[in-house]
Amino acid sequence: MVAVIELFKLAMNNLRERRLRSLLTIIGIFIGITAVVALMSLGDGLQNVVVGQFSSIGADKITIMGSNGFAASPFVSASLPNPLTTDDVRVVRRTRGVQEAGGMLFSSVKAEYKKEEKNTFLLGLPEDETRALVEEGQNIEVSEGRTLKTDDKGVIVIGSYTSDGLFKRKIYVGETLKIEGKDFKVVGILKTRGSRFDDDAIYMNGEEARTLTNKPKLESIIMARVKKGESPEKVAAAVSENLRKHRNVEKGSEDFVAQTSEQLAQSFATILGVVQGVIVGIAAISLLVGGIGIMNTMYTSVVERTKEIGLMKAVGARNSDITLLFLFESGLLGLLGGIVGVLIGAGLSKIAEAAVQQALSANTFVAAISPGLVVGALLFGFIIGTASGVLPARRAASLKPAVALRYE
Repeated sequence: MVAVIELFKLAMNNLRERRLRSLLTIIGIFIGITAVVALMSLGDGLQNVVVGQFSSIGADKITIMGSNGFAASPFVSASLPNPLTTDDVRVVRRTRGVQEAGGMLFSSVKAEYKKEEKNTFLLGLPEDETRALVEEGQNIEVSEGRTLKTDDKGVIVIGSYTSDGLFKRKIYVGETLKIEGKDFKVVGILKTRGSRFDDDAIYMNGEEARTLTNKPKLESIIMARVKKGESPEKVAAAVSENLRKHRNVEKGSEDFVAQTSEQLAQSFATILGVVQGVIVGIAAISLLVGGIGIMNTMYTSVVERTKEIGLMKAVGARNSDITLLFLFESGLLGLLGGIVGVLIGAGLSKIAEAAVQQALSANTFVAAISPGLVVGALLFGFIIGTASGVLPARRAASLKPAVALRYE
């Protein structure tokens, strides 16, 4: 044990004596670790936000959105040859196991306030008994004023960012906002929900929104509540089957998705996992280059310290001692690269976090730098370094004392 500790101290001293070389050697390692830590923490943070959003929808609800085969979102429907419509809402309502269903229209619009124009999002709410379902699913709560009534005309409710961040001057309840050239009175302001998309939005009754945007039957998203005692997954499958028949599409070629909140969260997690896997794969190239750099440095070190190795063997050092010394050095190089990478990666992720929060008003977005990610990154750096030092260490251990001492 004492010998191992002494070898570790000797390895540390050797690295300190060659500070510049050690620093240059770890560049590849810390670049790779930096990329992994920064991107993984940002990805995990994004996943936490989205899963939280989906969870707030409720386990008893099904969400139906248009899909182009690559992505599904409320904004995809309008771009489809056969978008979701009010007819699809009726099909969903007739599905066995569905208690109620309602649709919402999403559209980008031009808003004007005090002669200042901005682009924002318009959401049209259903005007029947399903209003409460959609408001619950979208987590719509008013902080000032009131909510929309089903018979309201010419009035709107706006998000918190639309109220105090979209324009130079704050919009208050009772003031008038011009949307696509038409005046609307603000009757309510919503509570902050933590994301730019949710907080930068204007809500009005659905029929008025369709007339304003000239989209008479379009539904961007349909929400359904499952009856008590029914399986949300089975009801979602039944909804998909009925919509396939109504829309005349084959299974596997759907231009829509019908999923529970849990399935939506799982789908996003799967997509994000693939993206993160690709990113980690790219970062692994840098780690491979870093490993080769460590191996090259260790081979150079063996050549430079041939006499030192011979002297150590002459005074009793075993082959295993020499091997362990060089493995310690290479492992420490990898660990040092990991430490620098974790620190820089964590710093970059926090900078990106602040930028996202500022740009999107997404206060709920927090880069998730977990202890597991930190420990894993450090361990991976150490393993890469140690593995890169195996061959140089074996070469150093194989040197014969007599030959090594005569080396010039």
